[in-house]
Amino acid sequence: MSQSQKMALKVQEKLVTRLFLSAKLRQNLTVLSYSSNDLKKVITDFSETNPFVSLKRPKNELQNLDWITSPDEENLLDHLLSQVRLADWDQRDKKIITFLIYQLDSDGYLRIELSDLKQKTEFSLDQLKKTIDKLHHLDPLGIGAYNLNECLLIQAQTKENFNEVALDILKNNQLEKLADPQGWNNFKYSKEELLVALSAIRTLNPAPASAFDTSQAQYLIPDLRFEFEGEDLLVSSSNFDLPELVFNEQEFANMQKNSQGSDKQYFQKQKRDFTELKQAIAQREQTLIRLGKYIGKVQRKYLKSLDLQDLEILNLEQTARDLNLAISTVSRAIKDKYVECQGKIFSLKLLFPRKSVGKLTSQQVELLIEEQIKNENKANPLSDDQLVANMQKNKINLSRRTVAKYRKCLGIKNSYQRKTAEN
Repeated sequence: MSQSQKMALKVQEKLVTRLFLSAKLRQNLTVLSYSSNDLKKVITDFSETNPFVSLKRPKNELQNLDWITSPDEENLLDHLLSQVRLADWDQRDKKIITFLIYQLDSDGYLRIELSDLKQKTEFSLDQLKKTIDKLHHLDPLGIGAYNLNECLLIQAQTKENFNEVALDILKNNQLEKLADPQGWNNFKYSKEELLVALSAIRTLNPAPASAFDTSQAQYLIPDLRFEFEGEDLLVSSSNFDLPELVFNEQEFANMQKNSQGSDKQYFQKQKRDFTELKQAIAQREQTLIRLGKYIGKVQRKYLKSLDLQDLEILNLEQTARDLNLAISTVSRAIKDKYVECQGKIFSLKLLFPRKSVGKLTSQQVELLIEEQIKNENKANPLSDDQLVANMQKNKINLSRRTVAKYRKCLGIKNSYQRKTAEN
């Protein structure tokens, strides 16, 4: 072999190696970006397509067999999530609605106040309020309503020529009053009109989730768990909640022995795919544990108190430098991930608050504004300029425009609107 041929061969070997590592790296990054719920689906789908792979379920999944139902029954969660994936919405709205879907109860209601949900996610109250209407209008209509009255109102407003009396009753949140005929004298409508309205309301569906299988209800699987044992903070991943991929070596050896050509290559590819996915899952866990330990040190005070005031400023750049990782790797590691701590589940991104002013995070500034407005004189609400002045007294310098932005993110009206609403 000539020198030129040897050089060419080395170049080819380097190219093959680079391409192989690149493909492996791509898979590792893709798996890292999956939430635990998404990874669970990927693992399940992979086991169904690879003839040598089976699943070893977590022990807690085998303690109750009530989840076994007819395969013809559609799961509510999958039904809703498939609509979100196909919807022509921006990615932020899709993420918000996906988060809200996981908060639904078994009847399909969202019985948690949005202000409380805001504490679990990086999205603002204003973003949650603007997006929830899209959830309400998924199929089944009325899903994600806060209560029965709201659920029926959502459905009624979409129907053409729906009874106007019934619509007015629902808009005024008087469903319970209508259910008690003894109080009908307090309505402005006649008994006959109320009977017709009641009949119209009975055509609506009070339980949108009733047509779907809810026995297989899925819940958010936290990607990281923080737990205090005395003063020690422990961190663990969600791997023990996920099914484990198991490769049947005996069957693979038998099939390899009795095959040749393209069949043999196919079997080898199945084992290679299994190995690469297992390695990517292991790499994902290792990265998440490293990230969890780092976050635990930085945000220990918050994880102990769960008070937003105790959050420390933390950005991706600093985290990447300290962990010797690429910023894109850290970004994928926190993407769509959730954390469990002291029985509460919240977004991992919540632990990466951005700097707002001085040493304050954006969440801390929001809390300061919210607290001022909460304690204001309702007859003479604080203007944005007054909020700015009060902040300056505490050596917090914010512009009027910035205060207005945070106020709107909190879903709080301006001083004139608050005064008008109070009167």
